[in-house]
Amino acid sequence: MMSDWQEPLLRALASGDTAQMQAALRRVPANVLHMAVPAIAQMADLCDRDGRLDEAVTYLNQLAELQPDEARWRQQRASVNLKRGEAEAVLADAEWIVALRPDDVDGHRLLAAAHDTLRNGREALAAYRRVRELAPGDTHATGQIDRLDGELRKEELLQRVLDPQAAPVTPDAPAPLPRVEFDPQLFADPAVPTSTNPAMVAGLRQHLARYGAHLSSRATLERLDDPQWLQAWDSALAATAGGRVLLHGSELGLFALRALAHGAVHVTIVEESAIDARIAAGIVQKHLLAAWHAQHGPAIHDWSDEQRQASFEAFASHVDVVPADAQGLPLSTYDWLVIPDIDHSLLGSGIVRTIRSYRERGATKARVLPEKARLHAMGVQWAYPGTELDLGALAALRWSPYPQPVELSEDCWIGLTAPTEIGEVDFNTFADARWPHHLPVVKSGTLNAMLFWFDIEIAGARLSTAPGNRMRCIRPAVQYTDPIALETGGLLDVDVVVEATRLFFETVPPARTMRACALPSWYVPMIVDVPRNAAYRDALAARLAERNGASVLDIGAGCGLLSVMAAQLGASRVHGCEVDGPLADVAEQVALANGVGDRVRIVRMDSRRMRVPEDMPAPAELAVFELFDCSLIGEGVLHFLTHAREHLLAPNALLVPMAGRIRGMVIEYRLDRIWDIDANILNPYRFSPEFINVDARELAYRPLSEPFDVFAFDFATATPAPEEREIDVEAIERGTAGALLFWFDLQLAPDRWLSNAPDAPHRLHWKQALQFLPEVQVEAGRGFPITARHNGSAMAFRWRQNALPAQAYSRLPRFDARVYQQVTELQSQTADLFRHCAADPAEYLRVAALAQRFAIDPAAHGLDPRIAQRFCAHFFANGR
Repeated sequence: MMSDWQEPLLRALASGDTAQMQAALRRVPANVLHMAVPAIAQMADLCDRDGRLDEAVTYLNQLAELQPDEARWRQQRASVNLKRGEAEAVLADAEWIVALRPDDVDGHRLLAAAHDTLRNGREALAAYRRVRELAPGDTHATGQIDRLDGELRKEELLQRVLDPQAAPVTPDAPAPLPRVEFDPQLFADPAVPTSTNPAMVAGLRQHLARYGAHLSSRATLERLDDPQWLQAWDSALAATAGGRVLLHGSELGLFALRALAHGAVHVTIVEESAIDARIAAGIVQKHLLAAWHAQHGPAIHDWSDEQRQASFEAFASHVDVVPADAQGLPLSTYDWLVIPDIDHSLLGSGIVRTIRSYRERGATKARVLPEKARLHAMGVQWAYPGTELDLGALAALRWSPYPQPVELSEDCWIGLTAPTEIGEVDFNTFADARWPHHLPVVKSGTLNAMLFWFDIEIAGARLSTAPGNRMRCIRPAVQYTDPIALETGGLLDVDVVVEATRLFFETVPPARTMRACALPSWYVPMIVDVPRNAAYRDALAARLAERNGASVLDIGAGCGLLSVMAAQLGASRVHGCEVDGPLADVAEQVALANGVGDRVRIVRMDSRRMRVPEDMPAPAELAVFELFDCSLIGEGVLHFLTHAREHLLAPNALLVPMAGRIRGMVIEYRLDRIWDIDANILNPYRFSPEFINVDARELAYRPLSEPFDVFAFDFATATPAPEEREIDVEAIERGTAGALLFWFDLQLAPDRWLSNAPDAPHRLHWKQALQFLPEVQVEAGRGFPITARHNGSAMAFRWRQNALPAQAYSRLPRFDARVYQQVTELQSQTADLFRHCAADPAEYLRVAALAQRFAIDPAAHGLDPRIAQRFCAHFFANGR
């Protein structure tokens, strides 16, 4: 006898009617369909070949549902839909493919074709350029690039005719980029001059605001990972019991649900980011649906659709999710206004502007959370523990137009003034102010920066960003100053300017030094990595003892730390190559300040351009280098060493370090619940298609395998030739495997190793790397089929999909393809903007000037401070 699904399926397949086929396939048991995957795939191929495209798509839809993380079904479906002229469907699948597999050239081809069909010229051009990067010999992509370039140029020329004020079309030969300088006098008045083109200001502001909207959910997830943040707000939200609550930013819906759990009678969620609003609505709806089902039980199944909808709407009527520009909110009825988005600078997220906006629109009785913040500060001089060197010259490159979060330990600065309470900010009654202060100097030295922090009061709960505090999501802040000599017993005169969108310190005298380049944020944590420095010093001492008076090549000398170490430990001559000009200047000053300027020569170039005897008199007998990111090879160490061994080093030269190896571990890393709330919806927004840098000690993960070896590199012979390895390890317990945590060990000398493993006895600045993977369910003892590969500088891991049963893959989405496509479009637009600016020096300087003003006071323009900083930093990076 046939099962009740078999006969209808046979009739539907014979009919060729896609609607019948889809309905019949839905009745087939899941375990049967999984076994039938090869047959369904064969039917899809046959229909595709015979031109029965609608039928082919039906089969491919089923395959994509059965194996949601299998790229080939989406790729084949996109190809069929391209033939059908369904460009939107092609675009959806292509976005999924390139988000999960950034180097999949066929995915980018489909993406380009979809955008081209939809007449999205700039997006199509960006996709075709990516195809050409991945497949340089693709003549079709080259032709399409030429065509789209021409079409877009014509559009620009037409726009130029229609709008004479528009910026000129990019010429073929861009002029050299001009040097950009930052004038600290802008701090006194960062407002955009009225003479600036309003269209340029509005367009750039809107572009950067869109970036900020995409960053918002990730920033919120970082806060939700902080137990201190959650504990304080949980306590504070208890105060909303019995009240109506308006949340401007609901921490993706979680704070709204927690307020309800504490007894709030109504909550309204306002999210500025459409992505955040969508996530918050999903979190709230899922939570309330579960509660609704629990309340009504089996009776729900006897209701009509209309009855179910009416019942649930009534059940959820005490929660609203509305857009930021929503009109008609009964603002006068709210008892609480909750705004949790606070950054390390206290006012830079725009909290005061938001409060004022609601007050002006009628929320006059609402009590604001957070309520108050007490501000503290002290003047500091930078210290560099563990270097045993004078690195004072480095301070010239330590600056930014916006206060920066401080992640350094307290031994990285010397307090020159006593920590002082500066004043109180009351968010309920905020007023702009200027607070003059005379900070007592307790230690002589040179002021480099003002360090400040605050204690936040939230309905009786308190959070502190003070140095040494355990809160991870908000750190102390630092504002850089011009150097000022201070003497014990004297006073440091500062004015603390408190405005609606920013807080800054004005020293006496105020800063006047022009700036043209700055250190990246990762540089100083590397320099003050005490275990790293000690390990390098010990290894250099041991190796130089073997080769008394050896000549040394320091590849990527930076500020000269390792060059000076080598000279102090007995090297006869050190050549430090550093491509960054300002950093090379600092390295020369550091060598002189530490008494080895006669034996250390800084060569201002990439080591791969150096030759003997033109750039150094003879091959070096020892090479030292620290060219590592969290994946070991990401900074190109294999490329640099290949050239150095051939052109710059003696045949038997010693290397520090000698070798390196990459190790990894499969882990479960996902959110299941926060408080009593199902947080599974948040997992796709943690996802990144490429590995990310993480501190495993602060990561809530569960190991699902023992650590295993991935790749090993003997730096005396290793080249950047690509490698691929198939690795099989066993699951040590049941779980959901969705990521691979990896790290490296360095062999600095024959008997000296340094590791940044998660369980290493010391915490190194490199931290670890995390590669997200499609989630699979595993049992203890089941094997993990992993493929690891590198191309000489980039690491990547993936499952060998055919080696895992289809039913092992999670059916939950791994990421939001819409988000990644929007980010890709933004990146393409930004690249176009920089290409356009690079073609016109005057325009480049105009945009750079605007970027600086945005960076000084981002909240005044509705921008995320991190986005404004990154955009501004681009102009200084290019001016080096």
